[in-house]
Amino acid sequence: MAKKSTASTSRRKRPTAEERREAAIRASRKARLQWVAVVGVGALIVGGVLGVSIWSSRSQSGDTTISAWDLPVRDNDPNGDGRITLSEFRGKPIVLNFYADWCSACEAELPAFSAVSNEFRDDVNFVHVNSQESGNWHRLVDDFGTDWWPIAKDINGQQSGGSGLWRSLGGTGMPITAFYDANGNYLDTVNGAMDEARLRSAMSTLFGVS
Repeated sequence: MAKKSTASTSRRKRPTAEERREAAIRASRKARLQWVAVVGVGALIVGGVLGVSIWSSRSQSGDTTISAWDLPVRDNDPNGDGRITLSEFRGKPIVLNFYADWCSACEAELPAFSAVSNEFRDDVNFVHVNSQESGNWHRLVDDFGTDWWPIAKDINGQQSGGSGLWRSLGGTGMPITAFYDANGNYLDTVNGAMDEARLRSAMSTLFGVS
């Protein structure tokens, strides 16, 4: 009787051909779903890596020539394209001021730039270039009220933190300030900190504003 019961139980557990076919179909579907999931995750990872790589490359690229600079944006992007370029400011004269968090002379001159830029903001473009930065790039502009200016990041060059445009403009220390007319033509560079009187004098001489 025991042998008969065992044989009967064995026969009942053996899947039929139809059951085997359905099990195979389910296994195939599961394998396809797993493959699609793996491929999807892989595509997301590759896409993310490529996206970060492209963004990183673009954020460090550009042009540092005097007459056609094109820099990555730090803050207050004029066109929303991640770039700050000379061409987008044509139509008004440009005061291009370089600064860095570690630069005590930059800190000393920013109150004057804040006062003058607020007075002439409708007639003159004021643009910051954060150059050779090694610290908190937004501290000074926040402290002295020039945080509304478009702020670009200097790139390339021999100094750490980016110094390509600073070098092209003949920088011999920090800060420097470059001046362009309303057509984007380069006019002059002043090396060193400027007090309010000197800044107003330069703008009067170069731009005819006072």
